[in-house]
Amino acid sequence: MSKFYEALAMVTSLTKEQQDRFISEVKDLQRSAVINELNIGTVVKINHKKISPMDQFRITKINRKNVKCQKLNSSVIYTVTPSLLEVIK
Repeated sequence: MSKFYEALAMVTSLTKEQQDRFISEVKDLQRSAVINELNIGTVVKINHKKISPMDQFRITKINRKNVKCQKLNSSVIYTVTPSLLEVIK
C-alpha cells in the first residue's frame, strides 16, 4: 500500500498540465488492455447503471477509444468505452 501513497504524492506534485497528461496516458493503457481481449462477434455485457446486467451484446465494431455493441435479438446499438465491457465466457 505504501507504493500507492508514493505514487499519489508524486502525481499531486505535478503541474495540472502534467497531471492531465498522466491521466490521459493511464486511460489509454487501460483501453488498449481491454481492447486486446475483444474481437468482433464477442458476446459481452455492459457494466453501467442504466443498462440491465442481464442484457447481452455482440461487438460489431472496435474503434480506438470506443466499441460498438448490438444488443442480442434487437437492433439497439450502444457505443461504449471498453472499460465498461465484460466478456461473457
